Amino acid sequence: MKKIFIILLIIFCSSSSFADEKITSSDISGLSLEECLNIALTNHPSLKKSKGAVRASRAALEQTKSSNRVKVNLTSRTNFAGDYQTWDSRSASQMLGISATKTLYDTGVNRLNREISMESLSGVLESERQTQINVAAEAKKAYYDLVLKILNRDVEREKLKNLEEHLITAKGLYEVGNSPFINVTKAEADAATARVSLLKAENDILTSQESLKVAMGVSDYEILDLMLSTSLLLPKSAGEISKILETAMNDRADYRKILHTLKQRELEIKAAARGNSPTITGSIGTDWGKSEGSPTTTDYTVGVSVNVPVEDGGLTAAKIEAARAQLDQDLADEESLRQTIAHDLRSAALTLTNAIERAKSSELSVQYAEENLTLARGRYEVGVGDPLEISDAVSTLASSRYTFYQALYDAQIARTNLDQAMGHLPEELGVNNYGNN
Repeated sequence: MKKIFIILLIIFCSSSSFADEKITSSDISGLSLEECLNIALTNHPSLKKSKGAVRASRAALEQTKSSNRVKVNLTSRTNFAGDYQTWDSRSASQMLGISATKTLYDTGVNRLNREISMESLSGVLESERQTQINVAAEAKKAYYDLVLKILNRDVEREKLKNLEEHLITAKGLYEVGNSPFINVTKAEADAATARVSLLKAENDILTSQESLKVAMGVSDYEILDLMLSTSLLLPKSAGEISKILETAMNDRADYRKILHTLKQRELEIKAAARGNSPTITGSIGTDWGKSEGSPTTTDYTVGVSVNVPVEDGGLTAAKIEAARAQLDQDLADEESLRQTIAHDLRSAALTLTNAIERAKSSELSVQYAEENLTLARGRYEVGVGDPLEISDAVSTLASSRYTFYQALYDAQIARTNLDQAMGHLPEELGVNNYGNN
């Protein structure tokens, strides 16, 4: 009766402490997820490349605009006439001229080219945003991978602590003659194995830290001495697929980009069709000249030139066909992207729902495993239990915690994938996405 009372007392104390325990790592403090994301969006090389592409596209637009503006040229010429052998100059003349030219009419080709460049710039801006979304998503995944590795390290620490306590108990029972020595050697072997597992878990943290550095786009940033401030918690659920699918079609930067591309292709077909159109160019200028022995002369010129292409050898027709073929390819890409978006959304939503359910179930498994370990300890300490029950209970508890943390991690990754599939930046950044503008 006394033995049963002791076991029940141990279980009660353990259950009371579990009720107040938060299943988070006490080591996770310091660097927040928001800080990691902001560092990534500031330093990642791919974003610097995207900004360069935006600058190049803006410059291309300015080049297109400039082609129809007034062009001004200043020319100067000096001539000498004489005997080249003796360098005897018999006469000299100077000329200075300035002229301006402008395209007066081109059947709207320049306007179409400007619209094409503007659509191209809009597409590049969408690509830049898509790069931001991808960078932020990868940084968030790397962050939570590090959180998971830290929590797994804590599980190994707890496992080792439990086995070392069991080893002490086994030695004590052996010394008083209540347990055989084989129980001591078994406990020592279990503790040694747990130490090896702990070393691997600590190495996994170092590897994950390096992966986080890469995702943040930094090399010398000191993460090794920083602890993470965000614990591994359940994210919000997915919501209705039909609604998030509609949102994604409006918000996805890559889909918005392809819509700009389709508009650009349509404009290119129109521009190509005007390749054989006439152009009218106006010019005005003045020349000042002076020859040796003659007075200064001033000439003025005003002119209009008309250029009417007659035959281009099929060049215009070939350009039209190339533009139409490109449009057909882009239409196929648009349809393929719609299917990909729908698949990504459904997959991420299903994974998220499954991970949330697994996390809720496995949280109960952790509680039962803790109670089982407490019961096994109590049975062993009062001499009615088997030492194998202790090692099994410790392993079961560690496995339950692993499963629980993995489900939480899977849920966070699925939520990140879902946000990415919807074309949204992580909500931790506190910025508006397209659908919230």
